Amino acid sequence: MAEFDGRVAIVTGGANGMGEQVAHTLAAEGATVIIADRDAERAHLVELEIREAGGDAHAVVVDVSEENQVKDLVDKVITRFGRIDVLDNNAAALELTAEDPDVVALDSAVFMDTMRGNVLGPFLCCKYVIPVMLSQGGGSIINMASVSGMAGETSLTAYGISKAAVIQLTRAVATQYGKQRVRCNAIAPALVMTRNTSEWMPKEFKDIYLRNSLTPYVGEPQDVANVVVFLASDKARYMTGHVIPVDGGIKAASPIVADRR
Repeated sequence: MAEFDGRVAIVTGGANGMGEQVAHTLAAEGATVIIADRDAERAHLVELEIREAGGDAHAVVVDVSEENQVKDLVDKVITRFGRIDVLDNNAAALELTAEDPDVVALDSAVFMDTMRGNVLGPFLCCKYVIPVMLSQGGGSIINMASVSGMAGETSLTAYGISKAAVIQLTRAVATQYGKQRVRCNAIAPALVMTRNTSEWMPKEFKDIYLRNSLTPYVGEPQDVANVVVFLASDKARYMTGHVIPVDGGIKAASPIVADRR
């Protein structure tokens, strides 16, 4: 019997990148996976791939920064499946990172759009999924943060602030609903080489991450998906309110280590 047989998981941003791999991995473990994404074409493609591999997946086109759409998503899932055991908040406005410089140069509209895309979405999904989890006796929420939300950067100002907010949302949910068996943790990746990242990232940028990692490689989507599945499972029943770096050790080392090597 697979780990997640009979369980229902919503994966926002499940049509691309880390969310896509999470959807595949949860389905392979037996979960019924709801691929919630704005990208209709990719969402249905991932659904088809999972089904062809023997899994159970259902694409739902949704913008998780729109409250009515999130409420409708949760209502549809409950009507069809009767429960929600896992919420993986992956969706983010990554397209805005190219317009995200230092504080002085940052456009306020980009700042607000980043907050809407990266913070409001996870908040709304938690807001509407938590009551379902409470009514059924519990569940697990995994929020996608970033190492950029744990330290200052020369750019990615709005992105870093938004991911710090996601970390605080995680702590709030864990504190407020842990006694009712709703767990909430966050994952903070460093560089993860998704399909999209591989297409645009200059080699020099990847080399900077590699030089500052304690591992001889940077991350792959499966590295993140494995941690999501663990946090969603009963194996992590005593873990809540934590931020788990999946970062090749970047946050563990002194900042002078790369130069001393």
